Amino acid sequence: MNSRSSSPVILEGDDPAALRREALKLAAVWLWDERKVLAGLHVDVSELDNGPDAVIKVDDIRAIRRDSLLRPFDSEAKAYIIHHAHRMNGNAQNALLRILEEPPPYVRFALLTRNAEALLPTVRSRCAVRRNREQGTGNNEQETDRAAAFIDALDDPWRRAAVAFSWEKVSRDTLRNTLNAVLACLRDRCLRDGPRPMYTETLDTVSRLLPALELNASPGSVCGVLAVSPAGGGEDRNDTKEI
Repeated sequence: MNSRSSSPVILEGDDPAALRREALKLAAVWLWDERKVLAGLHVDVSELDNGPDAVIKVDDIRAIRRDSLLRPFDSEAKAYIIHHAHRMNGNAQNALLRILEEPPPYVRFALLTRNAEALLPTVRSRCAVRRNREQGTGNNEQETDRAAAFIDALDDPWRRAAVAFSWEKVSRDTLRNTLNAVLACLRDRCLRDGPRPMYTETLDTVSRLLPALELNASPGSVCGVLAVSPAGGGEDRNDTKEI
């Protein structure tokens, strides 16, 4: 990707400090001023950081939108860095999407997150994604095995439920990593076997569950939705909206 591209960027990784350094380096390129940007002194760089546990609400994004309508003060561009972007609730993400779809020509965005999959697909589709692959999960093989066991059980409602409820007591981080592994495995299966309805329905369900998990849905409620067979058509979608 061209570093001078105006496309919004998602920076994904487990180290918030490292992501901020990467975002500032990107902003320095956008604004042509490495010294001020890296020192945190540039007036045309704005950072939204409510902390790792606080929900980013629609009013936070509306404030960015209002500010984005003002032209840059000391540069040809304005950069907005949103920390913990996975903490945006649905309304905030939809408000951000409106800016991403029709941004002022001088506006640049960097969304920092530990989990890009927690962002709405419509938001991700507007952004280039950069992942820090040097940070391993530590349990990648176990997560892949759990994901494969779940996918192998999709055709059997009882087995599916048993596998899903076996994750009920795991930590939130472990469940998040497992759901991401399920997405990766399902995409591989779709490439190998074709887009079977069972695969595509489950892809849709898991994609909807990840944002709910980030916004404090309990692992138990997430596993309850996973346990429901997708054969019921729209039932999965309705369940996920109630989490």
